[in-house]
Amino acid sequence: MTDGGLLSGILPTVIGAFCGWISGGVGGFFSARHEKKKAVHQREKEVSVYSEPLAHAAFDLQSRIYNIVERHFMNHFYVHGDERTREYCVENTAFLISQLFCWFELTRQELYYIELQNEKDTRQLLHLQDNVQTLWGTDKTKYHGIFCLFAGEQRAIGENLIIRRDGSSSCMGFAQFMDTFPPGKNKQIDILREEISKLGANEHLARVRLIDIQNLLIDLLALLDPKFLRFPQKSRQKMQLRNAR
Repeated sequence: MTDGGLLSGILPTVIGAFCGWISGGVGGFFSARHEKKKAVHQREKEVSVYSEPLAHAAFDLQSRIYNIVERHFMNHFYVHGDERTREYCVENTAFLISQLFCWFELTRQELYYIELQNEKDTRQLLHLQDNVQTLWGTDKTKYHGIFCLFAGEQRAIGENLIIRRDGSSSCMGFAQFMDTFPPGKNKQIDILREEISKLGANEHLARVRLIDIQNLLIDLLALLDPKFLRFPQKSRQKMQLRNAR
């Protein structure tokens, strides 16, 4: 066989092997890329189970605090309200606070799932939660002892609202909160109700603590919703003590 004949016999085999190698490499590359995208999507889905309701809880509570401080919510609907509005003021505000404590507790317990895009963000999340807990429980003179909830009380309140079902954990809604914890049923939540009721006559003394808490909740929203996709920027402004009317 001539060299040309030998080459013509080998060449198709070499080319076929090379093409197969290239095809396998390209296919493997795209397969790995697809699996990576799937893993990222699954991770985002797992994180959203906790981060989204935590963000909603933070937004709802900061909105209520804004209404208490800037629009005198307690004065209008509790001090000068009827039985229905007084009950709503206390019960719904108690729920909004309890809901935040519940999601705080769940993120602590399920930290593996709440890890954000990087370790820095995760540390910042825990730092903000600790700051809220500390601020709510401190007895510093500037807070006048009004609207104070100790760390253990906060965690107990949060634990009370946790619902565990089919291997997953969540927070009960307002209706279930009302049915499960009527006045006199739970000591920690009754303490919370009492502190809220005091705001009616002592709103001015609670302003510093309320504003400081609202500011931390805005920081929490900046971490969980930095691009304002869920909550508009105009509804997430930090209150200033000098501007509180």
